[in-house]
Amino acid sequence: MRHLSRLSPRSATRAGRVPAARTETGRPAGDGRRSGGRLPSLTGLRFTAAAGVVFTHCALLSSPRLARTLGPEVWVGASAVSLFFILSGYVLTHSARPTDTARSFWRRRAAKILPNHVLTWCVVVGALAFAGTAASGAGSGLVAHLASLFLVNTWVPSQRFLSAGNPVSWSLAAEGFFYLLFPVLLPWIRRLSRRGLLIGAVSAIALVWIWPVFCALVLNPEGRFFTGYWFLYMLPITRLPEFVLGMIAARISAEGIRLPRIGVLPAALGVISAIIVNSSFLPHEFMYAASTVAPLAVLVHATAELDLRGGPSLLRTAPLVFLGEISYAMYLVHLVVLGLMFVGLTHLDWSALAAILAALPVIFLLSWLVYAGVERPCMRHLSTSRAHRRDRHRPAVAP
Repeated sequence: MRHLSRLSPRSATRAGRVPAARTETGRPAGDGRRSGGRLPSLTGLRFTAAAGVVFTHCALLSSPRLARTLGPEVWVGASAVSLFFILSGYVLTHSARPTDTARSFWRRRAAKILPNHVLTWCVVVGALAFAGTAASGAGSGLVAHLASLFLVNTWVPSQRFLSAGNPVSWSLAAEGFFYLLFPVLLPWIRRLSRRGLLIGAVSAIALVWIWPVFCALVLNPEGRFFTGYWFLYMLPITRLPEFVLGMIAARISAEGIRLPRIGVLPAALGVISAIIVNSSFLPHEFMYAASTVAPLAVLVHATAELDLRGGPSLLRTAPLVFLGEISYAMYLVHLVVLGLMFVGLTHLDWSALAAILAALPVIFLLSWLVYAGVERPCMRHLSTSRAHRRDRHRPAVAP
């Protein structure tokens, strides 16, 4: 999300309000038709997604039984990952450049995600090697780590592959698959009529609900937990409808299609209610994504409309925009920090809660350092070719 990651907190007004764009005729263009502009509220929303993942991992560390009982705390993180995927589709479609090429798009995406990924992968694998963990260097363990480095590990239905490298980087394998398909999907989605966009959105949501049924009846009739977990949660192709749904939501906004207006707060409450209520009676296979996919799409659309229409937005305030900017780094570093500090501090007789609370400020500090020292410089220097940067800064020659 390149244009979002370049937002400066100072660019967000302290009052949390931006002026609505205007058309050439002078009328406000805040009816969803404006595309390509900044959406700082979605940057703030991205932080809430990262925070949801951190919350779930903290809950699992403090109460390991949740891994068996699968309470609502577990599904907060799962829903947060789904939010990431929908957000990604929305923002990339909204910010797509008319003259862009697939090669330049892929270059910018690589400059965004790979430096942080490679850094955290090296830290995790190096730590495992230093600790003498058998899986870090022997046989299939090495292959699994290399598969994780190249973001292809989630295509292999093996626990060793799924947990290789930095375990949370599994979602980057899905994102990489989405980015690969994006230049093909975007022209097709842009050609859809207004009716086609609505049908496409409903179809994407329906497909997310169909996957668990297909898994139970065809792929995994024995009900093995790992098979369903891999197919419904980890496999990139089954997460593709969520990304496409985000793309379609962006086009719905750009086309100005009138939908029932739902505010951000009601939409957020809808997501929370879906997690709490559905986890009590739906089979867990539907909780990986299906349970919250529609409420999350509504939340993303409602949040984007705050910026497109120029309405006030808490998510657009400077602190939340800043946290949104460092959220990708936070997502990648948090589990390593949590794990190391939790093991070390509880070994010194700290309580689980105290160890987690001590780790949180370290997570925020390291996230900022990785963002400022690695992610932002790499995006600045690697997202465009050297020749393009040279041409961009070359002074114009007077005729």
